[in-house]
Amino acid sequence: MADELVSIRFQNSSNRDIASHAVTYGVPIPEGVLRGELGGEVKGLAIRLENGKLRPVQTRVLETWFDGSAKWLLLNFDLPIPKNVKGHTATLVRARKPADRNVVTVEEDKSRVIVTTPKLRVAISKKSFSLFESYKVNGKEMVAKESDIFLEEPMGKRYYASNAKDLKVRIAESGPQRVVVETSGRHTAGDGAELLSFRVRYVFRPNEPGVLVSYKFTNREKPEQGIKLTQITLHVPTNVGKTSVHQVRQANHGRHWFSRFVQVPENLEIIATGAISEVAKARYGVGGEGLIVIRDLASLRENLGEYPYYLRPGNARTDMTGGLRQVYPYIAMSGSSASALAYFLEMGFNHPKSMRSDRGVIDFDIWPAYAGEVKVRRGQSKEHDLYIAFDDKPHTAEELEAIYFDHEIKDTLPIHITLDPAYVEGCKVLNLHEWLRYDETKYLLVETKLGTAGGLGDIAFGVSNKGMWDFGDFINPDRSWAHNNEDDNALNNIREYYRMRAPGRLRGALTKARHNAHVDFIAFDPDPLREGTMPAHCPEHTDGSTYPSHMWGNGLLAAYTITGNEDLRDAALSVGENMLRWQKDDPTIFYADSRECGWPGLLYCRLYEFTKDDKWLAALDEIFHHLKEKVNDDGVILYELPHGVGTMLTSYGEFVAWRALYFFYELTGREDVKEFLIGALGKVYKFRPGHMPGGWGCNDMFPCWALYKLTGDRAILEDNYPFLNFLMERKEGFPWGGNDMHFYLGELDRLGELEQFNK
Repeated sequence: MADELVSIRFQNSSNRDIASHAVTYGVPIPEGVLRGELGGEVKGLAIRLENGKLRPVQTRVLETWFDGSAKWLLLNFDLPIPKNVKGHTATLVRARKPADRNVVTVEEDKSRVIVTTPKLRVAISKKSFSLFESYKVNGKEMVAKESDIFLEEPMGKRYYASNAKDLKVRIAESGPQRVVVETSGRHTAGDGAELLSFRVRYVFRPNEPGVLVSYKFTNREKPEQGIKLTQITLHVPTNVGKTSVHQVRQANHGRHWFSRFVQVPENLEIIATGAISEVAKARYGVGGEGLIVIRDLASLRENLGEYPYYLRPGNARTDMTGGLRQVYPYIAMSGSSASALAYFLEMGFNHPKSMRSDRGVIDFDIWPAYAGEVKVRRGQSKEHDLYIAFDDKPHTAEELEAIYFDHEIKDTLPIHITLDPAYVEGCKVLNLHEWLRYDETKYLLVETKLGTAGGLGDIAFGVSNKGMWDFGDFINPDRSWAHNNEDDNALNNIREYYRMRAPGRLRGALTKARHNAHVDFIAFDPDPLREGTMPAHCPEHTDGSTYPSHMWGNGLLAAYTITGNEDLRDAALSVGENMLRWQKDDPTIFYADSRECGWPGLLYCRLYEFTKDDKWLAALDEIFHHLKEKVNDDGVILYELPHGVGTMLTSYGEFVAWRALYFFYELTGREDVKEFLIGALGKVYKFRPGHMPGGWGCNDMFPCWALYKLTGDRAILEDNYPFLNFLMERKEGFPWGGNDMHFYLGELDRLGELEQFNK
């Protein structure tokens, strides 16, 4: 039907009906279909459920096409999702938005911002920072005064968000389905000294029983090697009552290790920690890191004499799994007339962490005192998500736990979202209309070579490294090398998410993108060639050199168009600006080889699409003229290598230079660029076993595909059939995982030629 725009498929991997699942999700829109201004709302849309009922949707245009129509549209809505479903759909349709009494409203004056939902009313002060100036449920105040954030240095000096001199509060997003409020400032000691910038982001939804709070700190201090802290804590006094009891789910109890609820009347602390004992770590490695355990085993009232020795604490294998101390990652607190639920999202992945409840007070330790010192390097940021829900009456442990399970189950998301790959391909975004369609039944061997056979990553969310700084990265066991988003891995996984309908790929990509935009990103540095970008392959993330070929932004923009997270957009734009500074201020490095200027060229193409700013085309034009000067009569771009020695002329990194120039031509249609590409690629596109023309890494047959697209000559594709046969017959997969084999393979599929190689 013409009124149907895009269908979104939901999968509920839990055995629970979820009455209201909140969705924030960006979708691509074909060119010319929807009119809308950048950052504005597209009206006349609704979400149609499977039963035909309409639900309201809040929209925001994240990117436009060159004709001004919406290219990426952020959707905010909620819907019920039955348990264990694999193909539950909701469809964005043209329709009159249905009336809904369950909405979020926001108002502000000089003193505060007030957000009201059907379930709560929260005030955020503009005059003096507090996590909540007020949090009311049915008119009853749930929080006490003096909620705060504090940092502690090794010598004991404390810095408080409530002391911030220049507090800024803004409504970042406002609509009936989602309101986002941000407050920011500097942690400040009593003597006026400041340490680390902070930002707190609050997300309100109409049918959420609580508030999602995201706390981000950024090191903008001058010490070159960073600063040290011993504690970072969010402090939330509540009105649940001093005599409140705390409820946790113990994961392993009894000889058969069934879970159970435990009521803890005294103070309670649960922690996300490394391996519980050195013996367990020595024997089983880091497999047990990030476990959620109760700090004081005695709080569980276990009779250890009833357990065999192999289930008691001290047994290495038992300790590896957390044993009797393992609990679920939330705290439920209930008093005589009120209750509360609190948890970190992805608590285990971001260890060390701690949550404490005592006499009606809840503390979230971003960095717990028990973990010793933490070093925050100059320019680094880190953001943590936590959730707080109150009610004006007591609740059972099961009722409070249900709120947690609606959002997360032990670091696992219960709901997965995908789009029809054919729809995304038809939108012509992320070059997916030029990639190989996923059809494992037809192309099992090809997908095996690509490393994607078996639906790899369909649900599983692989975590290479855990830990507050390392989550979202891969670090060598000896910490000598880090991945740091090599080859724009975030972008490639987002493409595979759409192509394969693989939600695990998306979660991994978004985790990597967020890590790349915060932990790996240098938000402040006196050196303009370091500020606003990320270093290369640094195990401690920002403690190394920056250079143009290892600063990736395309994946950050792709992640932004799915999430609407402005940190990802801003980081990508910042990387582009940093590359412009390299190009102007240090051209010796920027033009050291094709890889150094090629990766900036690829990002410039995407930034021109995104911003429509001609400065990116001007920078691309300079790269184009440089490459024209460096190419030899054989179509190879040569440099004096090794760098600074100049003992020989050789090629290095043409694989990305060809990509950048081809997409430059696609954007502009410039005949001089086309003429150059045809002339050069006509000499280097042909491959043979043991020989990779065009320099290191140029092994993906993109030059062959690009030359075919420029000329329309199918013989060019056929000239590389022997090389494709060689790749298919050898035992290994495609070089570099085959990320950019997709263009060539996709073309053969569309021409009906690929099946002959899938044998």
